[in-house]
Amino acid sequence: MAATAATRVEDIAHELFEVVTQICISTLRGRRRGGDLKEIEFLTLSLLQANQTMIVGDIQRVLGILPAQMSRIIRSLENRQHALIECSINPRDKRKIDVCLTAQGEKTLAAYQDTRVNQIVGKLRQLSEDDQEDLVRVLHKLQSLLHGAAV
Repeated sequence: MAATAATRVEDIAHELFEVVTQICISTLRGRRRGGDLKEIEFLTLSLLQANQTMIVGDIQRVLGILPAQMSRIIRSLENRQHALIECSINPRDKRKIDVCLTAQGEKTLAAYQDTRVNQIVGKLRQLSEDDQEDLVRVLHKLQSLLHGAAV
């Protein structure tokens, strides 16, 4: 019985992974224009929005990328026509760099999210109200698990 339950959970995990992958693919805007965010840039801005200010090394560790990749991302977000992030020396440890969102970074992140959310709304509208309610209930439980809270 335990093997069946474990297999079922693994099957659900695979199916959820496939759904998340399909959501990401279906919400891509096609060919990226020069100023569009890359996925990793979006994730960086999202982390900064959630944490206000972060040290470069902490962002890198959360994203699970190499220092050279993080440096390229920081440069890309900082060197746009209107910078999306601002970097400064950490006042407690001069070897570390603090990063925070600029007002333009907030706007760009919001626009990126709005585009993606609107595309998902179009898909969700095809579900019945009961299915939408079931999805909301399960998503709330999953969010609690992801945030470490008891369900």
